[in-house]
Amino acid sequence: MTPQMIEELLQDPVFRLKFLELLDRDPAFREEVRRKLLTDELLALPERVERLRLEIHKEFERVWRAIQENNRQIAALTERMERVEAQIATLAQQVQENSRQIAALTERMERVEAQIATLAQQVQENSRQIAALTERMERVETQIAALTEEVRDLRRTVGRMEERWGLAHENMAEDLMPRFLASAGRRVRRSAMVQFDGEADLVLEVEETDGRRVTWVVEVKGRVWGPRPFEQVLERIRDAAFRSWLLREGFPEPVIPAVFGLAIYAGAEAMAQKLGVGLYEAQRGEVVAPLFRNLDPRTPTSDAARPRRKPCLRKSVL
Repeated sequence: MTPQMIEELLQDPVFRLKFLELLDRDPAFREEVRRKLLTDELLALPERVERLRLEIHKEFERVWRAIQENNRQIAALTERMERVEAQIATLAQQVQENSRQIAALTERMERVEAQIATLAQQVQENSRQIAALTERMERVETQIAALTEEVRDLRRTVGRMEERWGLAHENMAEDLMPRFLASAGRRVRRSAMVQFDGEADLVLEVEETDGRRVTWVVEVKGRVWGPRPFEQVLERIRDAAFRSWLLREGFPEPVIPAVFGLAIYAGAEAMAQKLGVGLYEAQRGEVVAPLFRNLDPRTPTSDAARPRRKPCLRKSVL
C-alpha cells in the first residue's frame, strides 16, 4: 500500500470511524497502535507520573506534618508570648511601684540628712558644753582633793586628841573582846583595825568551840543607844569593798556582826536581839550573843536607803 493510498484512507470518514471503533474494541490492537505511534519515553511517562505522584504525596504529607508542627509551635509560642506579655505588664507595675518607693525613700533620706545636720550641730554644741563642764569638774575635783586632805588632817588631829585625852575606845575593844570571847570558849587567832567611814572597826578571826573559824566584825562606840550602831555594822559587812578586803586578807566565812560600847543605854539590848547582832559592854562583857548566820551582802537593812561614803580601808594586824 502506497503512502498515497494510506493518506486517502485517513481522509475517508468511514475508515476513520471504523479505525476508532477497532481501537476501542481491541486492546491488543490499541496497544500495537500506541507502540507504533509513541516513543519509549512517552510510553514510560505514565509510570513516571505515578512515581512522581507518590513522591508528591509523600512530600505533601511531610509538608503537612511540618505545617501542623509549625502550628503547634506557633500556638505554644503564642501562649508563651501571652505569658511574657503578662509578666512584662506585672514588671511594669513593679517598676512603677519601685519608682514610687524610690521617690519616697529619697524624700525620707533628705529629711534624715537634714536631721543629721541638725544633730551634728547639737553634738558640736554638746561637745562645747561638755568641755566647759569638764573644766568645771576639774576645778571641783581639785577643790574636793583639797577638802579631802583637810578632812584627813582633821581626822589625824582628832585621833591625836583622843589618844591624848584617853578616848581611844577602839584600843579598849581590841584588848577586851578576846577576853570576852575566851570566856565562852572561843579563841581569837588574829585581829585587825579597819578604817571605815572615818571610824576604826575591829575585825577578829575567831576559832569557835567546835573548831570552825569565823570572822567577827565589831562596831566600836563610846555610847550605844538606838538602832544606828547595829545598822552600821550590818551595812559594813554587806559593803562590797569591805567584803573584798576581808576576802583578800583571808578572813573566813561566815561573818558575825557585833557592837562594842563603853556604855549601853536602854533599848540597845532589845535592838540587838531584834537584829541578831552581838552586843558587848566594856564592864559587863557579853550582853546579847550574836545570831550565827552568813548574811547575804545583797540584802538591804532597814536603813539601806541612806547614802554612804566610799570606804577607806586601813589594816592593822596585832
